[in-house]
Amino acid sequence: MREKIEYGNVPVAVAAQVLKMDCQTVRLLLQNKLVDWGIAYKRPGSKMYSYIIYAQKFYELTGIFSFMISSSLSTRNK
Repeated sequence: MREKIEYGNVPVAVAAQVLKMDCQTVRLLLQNKLVDWGIAYKRPGSKMYSYIIYAQKFYELTGIFSFMISSSLSTRNK
């Protein structure tokens, strides 16, 4: 079993690739609150969404922890 991931945000593109779906589908899942591993939000006055995919929750609920996620987290947290 993998070590606990204490922090990290998985990019939408990486999540889409490991889930074998396109980025827009992942965004729509987050916007419509159909998944528990991330959120979509708009800042006040903004028309655009921002996305957060929690690495630990993504791994727990999907069982997917691939090299792509690991690489993404290690390069972003340096």
